[in-house]
Amino acid sequence: MQDILLYINWNPIPDAITIGHFSIKWYGIMWGISLMVSFFVAEYVFKKANKDTDKITLIIQYIFIFGLIGARLGHVFFYGFDYYMNHPLEIPAVWKGGLASHGGVIGALVGIYFFCRTDKEFSFFWLLDHSVIIVMFLASFVRFGNLMNSELYGTRTNVLWAFIFERADNIPRHPVVLYESIAYLFIQFLMLYLFNKYKETKPGIYLVVFLLLVFGVRFMLEFYKEPDGGLIFGISKTQALNLPFIIAGATLFYFVLRGKLQYKTTPLPANG
Repeated sequence: MQDILLYINWNPIPDAITIGHFSIKWYGIMWGISLMVSFFVAEYVFKKANKDTDKITLIIQYIFIFGLIGARLGHVFFYGFDYYMNHPLEIPAVWKGGLASHGGVIGALVGIYFFCRTDKEFSFFWLLDHSVIIVMFLASFVRFGNLMNSELYGTRTNVLWAFIFERADNIPRHPVVLYESIAYLFIQFLMLYLFNKYKETKPGIYLVVFLLLVFGVRFMLEFYKEPDGGLIFGISKTQALNLPFIIAGATLFYFVLRGKLQYKTTPLPANG
């Protein structure tokens, strides 16, 4: 095994700015940057699709608020049910950490549903299919925020790029959240490429890419991550949560190939 000094010693300071007792964490900065970038990507997509860009901020608010609630409840029910049933007052305490991305996706679906109930310009399917084009920068930056917090480190390894998470132990480990962050960037650029190529001609194709690639990546990278909780039929709880999304993506792909899906939208009149 190589000398341990060859590895990357990782012990970042989670507080980016500290003034007295007030501090801004890198994780929060990543969230802020990702929301701003998501807005500009959404503006680009909406203009290409001839949609009202003035509604983007409200849509993001719906998705963010319901996604945050879903992510918190997902953590509570998927990963800490026994603890939170005994400490119910800590369920809203998101500032203490504990957000589950699977619950966040479900929460975002609910947010999109409620927004579409109030605005008939958008159908649920259209907005869902196009929202996934927008969110991958957010997912990538948030995972980098996890890295700055030294969270979700991987299994031990002797690869050259191993990280030693000094807050955990002195063992070289896979920087799984860095792998995930890079994968999400790739998926984001792939989404934009497909959008520029197909526009509105392949309803459901963006959602298929999101479901198959994002949750496929999550499933595979779990083999390099310390599992949360016990194993279920030889796979981790997180891997088991990925499977319904992957199955949904494969099913949807069948309908996309057959041309069975259509958008029901009311586009804005073209300029001029």
